[in-house]
Amino acid sequence: MKRLVVLLTGAIMVVGCGGSESEADPLGALIDTSRPSLAAGEDVWDVTVCHVPIGVRDPLYADIDARMTRTAADIVEVLAPVSDYFDRVSGGAYRLRLVPSANDVSISVDETSQQCVDRALAQSSADGVIVVSDAQHDESADGGRGGPGAVCVGACPASETGRYVYVGAADFMSPDDSDVPFDLVEHELGHGLDWPHSSRSREGLDGVIYDSPYDLMSDSAAPREFDASLRHGPGVLAINLVASGWIERDRITEMAESGVVMLGPRSEIDGSDPLLVVLPLDVDSMLTVEFVSATGDDAFHHSDFVVVHRIDDISRGGFLRRQFLVSPELRAGDSWTGDGYSVTVVSIAEVARLEINAGA
Repeated sequence: MKRLVVLLTGAIMVVGCGGSESEADPLGALIDTSRPSLAAGEDVWDVTVCHVPIGVRDPLYADIDARMTRTAADIVEVLAPVSDYFDRVSGGAYRLRLVPSANDVSISVDETSQQCVDRALAQSSADGVIVVSDAQHDESADGGRGGPGAVCVGACPASETGRYVYVGAADFMSPDDSDVPFDLVEHELGHGLDWPHSSRSREGLDGVIYDSPYDLMSDSAAPREFDASLRHGPGVLAINLVASGWIERDRITEMAESGVVMLGPRSEIDGSDPLLVVLPLDVDSMLTVEFVSATGDDAFHHSDFVVVHRIDDISRGGFLRRQFLVSPELRAGDSWTGDGYSVTVVSIAEVARLEINAGA
């Protein structure tokens, strides 16, 4: 049974400075222009090893001779729990299947990591490719990258769309499978689902600073930094779950007026409580309020809390959607005010009871 007071849903009438009214439904616009087909049903990814020669000139790679010895089949086996992670966060709506590629790829000393990706894509008939370099990246370089590829109608292979994930060898150098972390691959696969980065601030997005422990698409290593034995990334911002089609709109409370709402934890995607409160700002922007329970993939947090993010979707594109934190961690008795709203956490138990005030 849903425990909520619904105050206003659907399109919001916003009055501009000139006094004219226009329909503002930023959530509906996001849903209409996102790409949930990437995140529905079985999603097959080829896993390919790219062999990088000693002396390669691409500055992405560290100037060391050591090379990873794992095969594509080895990597598929060790990354099996990544599929379990996405099964959890999607409530079973998305099934990631990793398969070893029939052939490795390689580059010459004068080529770059992009040729690794291009060659893996060219030979793939899967939905996407995961390319693992056998060389480690320089300490100053990012661990990997990924993208959803071109929009495609119907069943289109990665060789047509360009959908890929690429990572360096560092996480796979240990001979002990239990030492292999999953969070980087999970983060890059999030990009493969058209999820953008998030940050604790607008400035963090501009500088591509991975500083938010509340989202896989920011500081994906936050759980490991708390406990070195943890290998998965944290949970996923609820707005990304919505964009992927994993949270139905009837589990989202859209409010432009003051009232009270009960909010379930974002991890209970297969439950019945509302999982997201949306506070519309204009046709392109909204505030989102979600309840993070310190359980499951978010168990490294020391207690439950509520957070508020601002979402700017001006580009109407997942990768370029701007998602950044505007509140601290809000616990029982805490309040936050900004962008014309205030959010007060009255209590937190199995659900969070919130008071929303518009015109704050």
